[in-house]
Amino acid sequence: MEQATPQTLSFGFDRASGELSATYTPREGFPALTLAFLKQALTDNGLTKLHIEESVLNAFVRKAEDAKEPVSQVIGQRRDGEFSLEVADDLMTASLTLVAPRGGRAKSVEVINAIRAAGITHGILHEQLRGALSAGQCNKLVIAQGDMPSVPEPARFESLLEEKKEELSEIDEDAVVSYADMGYLLLVSAGDPLMRRTPPVQGKEGMDIKGKPVPAKPIADIGFAKESTGAEPSEEDPDLLVATVAGQPTVIKNGVKVNPIIDIENVDLSTGNLDFEGTVRVSGDVKTGMRLHVSGDVIVSGTVEAAEIVAGGNVTVKGGVIGHSEGASTAQAGTTSIASRIKSQGSVQVQFAESAHIEAAESILVIGNARQCELLAGNEIIVGKGNPRVGQIIGGRIQATQLIKANGIGSANGNLTKVQVGLDPYLEEKLELKDQEYKRKLAELDRTIKQISYYKLNPQKATPQVLEETHDKRKALAQEVKIILEEYNEMKEELISAEQARIVIAKAVYEGVEMRIGSQVWQVPSEMSGGTAQLIGGHIEYARKK
Repeated sequence: MEQATPQTLSFGFDRASGELSATYTPREGFPALTLAFLKQALTDNGLTKLHIEESVLNAFVRKAEDAKEPVSQVIGQRRDGEFSLEVADDLMTASLTLVAPRGGRAKSVEVINAIRAAGITHGILHEQLRGALSAGQCNKLVIAQGDMPSVPEPARFESLLEEKKEELSEIDEDAVVSYADMGYLLLVSAGDPLMRRTPPVQGKEGMDIKGKPVPAKPIADIGFAKESTGAEPSEEDPDLLVATVAGQPTVIKNGVKVNPIIDIENVDLSTGNLDFEGTVRVSGDVKTGMRLHVSGDVIVSGTVEAAEIVAGGNVTVKGGVIGHSEGASTAQAGTTSIASRIKSQGSVQVQFAESAHIEAAESILVIGNARQCELLAGNEIIVGKGNPRVGQIIGGRIQATQLIKANGIGSANGNLTKVQVGLDPYLEEKLELKDQEYKRKLAELDRTIKQISYYKLNPQKATPQVLEETHDKRKALAQEVKIILEEYNEMKEELISAEQARIVIAKAVYEGVEMRIGSQVWQVPSEMSGGTAQLIGGHIEYARKK
């Protein structure tokens, strides 16, 4: 092909090599060659479909600027299209990259042949493929997609327990609020449905782009938890868990426990100390010096004197807690003599508390006042409910993770009162116990590994069965160590941010009160009206009520 302009520039195209050359002949009276003129000439001659680089054109223009004789240079070339086909390692996708031809031939046929050669027969996205071949270019376009196996659905366990409110005793308007104000006891009878199990649904196999099956992930068929004491699957419906005894149900992972309940008049010398797997309801009092340890709830309609209550569930004391011991009168001024102790893995509600140590994994609610007490809650502590004349925290130490709320804290005579939020009061103990467990298992694993090494050096000391059992023990211990370490790290992550913790006071806070939020401490300088204390910018700020 030979093209020329009516001026000084001409082009030559070699069909064999696919090269485009340009020749510039300087002539007197004609302007010098420019890049714009050169580009326009290429367009006018229909040569722009070839591969032409700007830098090459610039070089030719510079070469022609000072030329006295005709100059020639290859400025472009014909290029065929290019492509690459990428098949994922898992054979679930194939991606195509197309580079458009520049004056040359597209590779559509080669692309189809490459797909066939790769063995891709399933999941070809024909519309996307046709569009890419028609456009002549694409970048890592997915043109084949396998069918992923469906995700299996594990067995599901749905609690069928319907909460019931139960009046524990008749009360008048001036009496403590009923247990229903904070929680309530849920009872079931033998034969009552407790939990429904939906069997697992196995996943369906998929298919890769080569038409080969992709197996679904298997899933275990889990039944009701073996720890579901007081309950068993129904004879008519094995996926329905029913109670076998009357009592209090507790939902556990994949099951329900039913604990029986006992009712007694008083806990005193006539009953002795009680240790019971279940729930205890006391219609009277828990007398001085007595101990009551139960795995369920404790409900006391009367008062708790200088006694000890430890419960795996909630504790409700409708008559209040009076923890003065006989030696309380001899205690030094400013100190707290405590002889009443309550510890709950759930929540605690009392009418009032004096000289009492109360711990609750969840929350503590004191309807009236809390005087010279130690109160520790994993969630929140609320003192005072509905009656503005009470709800005072006077003296003692009060600690909760998220919230402490009261009508008033401290007193006008300057009682030393310490309140703290923002730190889990049980975290250090929990982490220490978990750390001890980790170290014990790690030591046992180390001994087992050494034992295996000894057997390898002294094969006559162990039979094949003993050696196999020792190896199985090592694997089991290694798994236990891993799980304990994961649980330890999860416990650390359960910390509530100190910035979210608050101390809320409805009416007044007095001099002599020490507030701690996280690691920050603030001594109340003088009596103040109600407000909210919280961390802002790493420091405690007290915002008074408007």
